[in-house]
Amino acid sequence: MHLQSRNHLRRRGTILTAQGSRKLNQAKAQVEIEQNFKRCTLEDLSEKTGLTPNTLSKVFIGSVGVDKRTLECCFNAFNLTLLKDDYLYLEPHQDNLAEIGSMSPVETCFPIEPACDRTDLSQTHKMEQPQDNLQPRPLTLPGGQIPLDSVFYIDRPILESLCYEAIQERGALLNIRAPKQMGKTSLMTRILARARYLDYHTVSVNLQLADDEILQNLERFLQWFCARVSKQLDLPNALVQPAVGIANFWDHSLGSKSNITNYFEDVILVNLVRAESLRDNRPLVIAIDELSQLFAYPDIASEFLQLLRTWSEQAKEGNADINPWHKLRLVTVQSTEILMPPSINPSLLNTGLVIELPEFTFAQVQELAYRCEQEITAPQTQRLIALLGGHPYRLELAFYYLQQQTITLEELLENSAIAAAIYAEHLEQQWWNLQRYPDLLLSFTEIVRQSSPVDCEAVQAFQLQQMGLVHLHGLQASLACELFRPFLGDRLSRINS
Repeated sequence: MHLQSRNHLRRRGTILTAQGSRKLNQAKAQVEIEQNFKRCTLEDLSEKTGLTPNTLSKVFIGSVGVDKRTLECCFNAFNLTLLKDDYLYLEPHQDNLAEIGSMSPVETCFPIEPACDRTDLSQTHKMEQPQDNLQPRPLTLPGGQIPLDSVFYIDRPILESLCYEAIQERGALLNIRAPKQMGKTSLMTRILARARYLDYHTVSVNLQLADDEILQNLERFLQWFCARVSKQLDLPNALVQPAVGIANFWDHSLGSKSNITNYFEDVILVNLVRAESLRDNRPLVIAIDELSQLFAYPDIASEFLQLLRTWSEQAKEGNADINPWHKLRLVTVQSTEILMPPSINPSLLNTGLVIELPEFTFAQVQELAYRCEQEITAPQTQRLIALLGGHPYRLELAFYYLQQQTITLEELLENSAIAAAIYAEHLEQQWWNLQRYPDLLLSFTEIVRQSSPVDCEAVQAFQLQQMGLVHLHGLQASLACELFRPFLGDRLSRINS
């Protein structure tokens, strides 16, 4: 009986329509402008509405149905009125995630959030709270993107809202960048999920799938890119044999960038514009993951980045009704440990909306601990951040091993030998990254030796920050986390002795 009730409640929830989502995000953006761009975080909204950050994140991404009163509460917080066109009910035969793709329903450890007034509706809350939904999903070993239905994904609500708004603009070009394991691909996945919720076409291209011999030749790389996009769109002319069709389309007298532009305009985008049904005549979001794979080939990278910028500009030109490019939106994801070669013009990576993922805040670290069922005090949280920084992967790994009882919290906070063993692979990766840039070793050695921020040459300080190794304080730099100090200090002393 409880199971039937739970499924009924879960599948009869409400989600915001595209119009409702736009109204809510625009109102939030306006509040931030009025507050001199002070971010309106999930924690701020939680205090204002009485809803949990987890429930608020469901509202903003639209991935899981919530109670209609929850939507009203969010709208009221921004002096908005929830209208009939602002939300829709999920039908009984629909999964909550049907609007953003075929995946299993969310099973969380959080109760259904009833409404703003918890006192008056306490009895309703008791009735709606599923009795068999109190045990959390066990943690799995961290690594890779976090699934859409995972309760362990911590929102960065303002950045996400900016991305969700941006992909609705023609010619949108989003550049997501951060060191590895900071949540870039997880955010990209949610942007694509949001696009599918808006009924857009979506394509994801991971450049790690391209062989080195493809990446070394612009023509081969652009043909490969066409083939990957065409295959995922399942276009009729892309054809049963994409590679052959694209090769036949190529006119070598025009040059590779002109050829791919013509292919997109005459095959991919025109198929969307001239679609027989309105459902097929939709915008297209292309996400390009691991863009930094191209940095080993600076000439190819420069040409491709210039191409993306040109496409973005083309999409903003002329009448949208006759310009097929207006349907295109682009998202790139860049790992910043791989430093951009000096031969690449930095402006090529600063086009469009640049999203640099920050580390988790104190409140976000506590929220992650709560979701992982780890009891941790405020002073312990401060010590944990000093040890690991606000780096999502390092924190998730800590909570995983704490849950497995492999290590105690005190052993971890003391930066013991067992803590070093847990993070051995991660530390070796940091050392490998650093050794690729010998010019940075001397400056970094000084930073590791000092417990307080030290003066550092501006360019090198910025590069070390991009790699996730230091934090900047004006013209000074300090180690990003204490976990690095004994391990990297030992490695640096060996090569300097």
